[in-house]
Amino acid sequence: MQIRTKTILSVLIVILALSGCYLYIFIHQQRENRQLIIDNNKIRARTLIATVADRLSQQYRGRIQGLIYSRRDIVQLFAGRERRRLFKAILPVFKQLRREDKYFSHINFVLPDNSLFLQIDKPGQNEEGCACFPKVTDGVSGPRMASGFEDDCYGLDFFIVQPVYEQKKYIGSMSFGIRIDEFLDALREKLDLPVALFLTGARLDKDALKNHAALPIGGGVIYAYNDPFFTGNAQRLHIRNENQTLDTKNGVYDVFTSYVIKNIQGREIGRIIQALDVTRLVESQRRDLFRLIVITLALLAVATVILYFSFNTILGRIGELNDRLRGKNEELRRAGEQLEALVEKRTAELEETNRHLKEEVRRRQEANRALHCSVHEWQSTFDAISDPVTILDRNLVIVIANKAAHELLSPDGGEVVGRNCYTLFAAGSEPCQNCPASAASYDGVSHEQKIEHNYLGKTFIVSCSPIVDGKEILGFVHTARDITKEKNLKKQLVQAQKMEAIATLAGGIAHDFNNILGAILGNADLLLYRIPPPRQDNDSAPAGDPGITLQDVRVNLQAIKKAGNRAKELVSQILTFSRQTQTQRRNVLVTPVIKEAIKLLRASLPANIEINFVQDKHIDHIYADLTRVHQVFMNLCTNAAQAMKEKGGRLDVSLRSIEAGPEELKRYPELQPGRYVALAVRDTGH
Repeated sequence: MQIRTKTILSVLIVILALSGCYLYIFIHQQRENRQLIIDNNKIRARTLIATVADRLSQQYRGRIQGLIYSRRDIVQLFAGRERRRLFKAILPVFKQLRREDKYFSHINFVLPDNSLFLQIDKPGQNEEGCACFPKVTDGVSGPRMASGFEDDCYGLDFFIVQPVYEQKKYIGSMSFGIRIDEFLDALREKLDLPVALFLTGARLDKDALKNHAALPIGGGVIYAYNDPFFTGNAQRLHIRNENQTLDTKNGVYDVFTSYVIKNIQGREIGRIIQALDVTRLVESQRRDLFRLIVITLALLAVATVILYFSFNTILGRIGELNDRLRGKNEELRRAGEQLEALVEKRTAELEETNRHLKEEVRRRQEANRALHCSVHEWQSTFDAISDPVTILDRNLVIVIANKAAHELLSPDGGEVVGRNCYTLFAAGSEPCQNCPASAASYDGVSHEQKIEHNYLGKTFIVSCSPIVDGKEILGFVHTARDITKEKNLKKQLVQAQKMEAIATLAGGIAHDFNNILGAILGNADLLLYRIPPPRQDNDSAPAGDPGITLQDVRVNLQAIKKAGNRAKELVSQILTFSRQTQTQRRNVLVTPVIKEAIKLLRASLPANIEINFVQDKHIDHIYADLTRVHQVFMNLCTNAAQAMKEKGGRLDVSLRSIEAGPEELKRYPELQPGRYVALAVRDTGH
């Protein structure tokens, strides 16, 4: 075969392949367009059927409920199973509904076992266990209202079913039936397409055969409703196919199922079938297809003629181009050899450079690892410092803070970095008055200052060391050592020393005062001993002082002795209080200590404060340090006396044995169940 023939055939084959692909795409696109039209009609049909069903449900649901609630006689007749009287009572209602809606078919009364009790338009019929009426009861939710399609013994109807109760007892159900014709007529009117009804396994009656074109087909019955298309082509239909194309003498039609009818239980009972006239669309497709074929054939002819007569010119031009291409290929070969040599040279240079680069990368990686370890060690050391340490810039903004600083300045986890130190420490808008950072900024050396921050409630020894780069100060290392506990301990130590000095002073004074009392009481006893006993003449007054008798002297001496003994007891209590003993808890009886303290209080409190002491007959032993109990009780009573100092009042002291029950354990969670001694102090002050 000559090269010319091969070339022409190759070009023609390519043109045919491209044309075939285009024809395939064109035909596929036309099919998709037809399917899109069918899907659109399906959606419109389903929407229309749903709209009609909702309208009928709302329309007759209210009517059937109103009938049940307003006509109690009908409900009672149904409950009494009086079929003839029920027929007479419901017949006017049926006629009225039939006049209002030509599609209204019948009224059914169904018993709880789903058997037909009465059907208006078919009075007197009673079908036991008729399965073609909708069930409105189930084993879960009980009787309920329902609506939907059902195929009864006479065709397909749309039912609205309402359960009926008499004295809260379910006696059956009442249903309204509307013929399927209302849905089909709505489809014909709105969509303007041929419509037919297919019922699965439906039974034929004489009325259906007389009024409609009903034909058995595909395991069911198709109702053509005198439509010429479905009447003439019913036997050609394949019902189980969703879409089917029929070529008739009147044109080409796409037959499709626009709606699948299901009963209340969800079982398919029929289909609504429609036919779409696509004659014009098919003819247009055929014309377009013919044009494409003609254009393809013309293109093949033109290409053949052009290639046949211009082949030599084209072939010569191709030869020239081929020679030029060989020359260029030779130049490229030589350039390639030179390039290979140059590439080898540059490759060697790059390998050497790459070796040096890898070595540099290795050294930098080792340096980075060492730096990372150093940073990690520094951060761990920095966070291990127990005192808050921060690094500040020149504007006293925190740049870095250790863990202790975060816990002190932001215990809730807020951000510390980027905020001024005086904002976090003192909640101020300006640096602290005695901030050591100011002095460090001035002379470039470290400074330390004791600062009390009321905002944090703490006292710190603040140290600021400047960070210097040459002569320029870049920032500060700020360290704050919390000395609040040390300060409080010093205060407590001073107070303890004062109390110890007071106790020592009180002990010394008590010893001296005890010596004076010893002399007073000794002389009083000596005088009482030397005064003779009283005589029957009542100790006449001594000569020279007829107004004073020996009896008067004896009475005065007894008063001096009594007062001295009271003073001695008071001094003894002061000495007991001033003794410093080691804390020791043991099982003791607390009552004597409380009584002794009350005696001391009676001698020290003003006369306008009355002390009332009440105790149980039996007070248990306690495990405690009596000295501590004495101090606590004295402090409570002293505070109470301070509250009654001006106007006076009553100080009530009670000592009781209690059993710690649920209420006490709830008020005092730290208690353990058991017996306790409760000491209570109350006052009438303010």
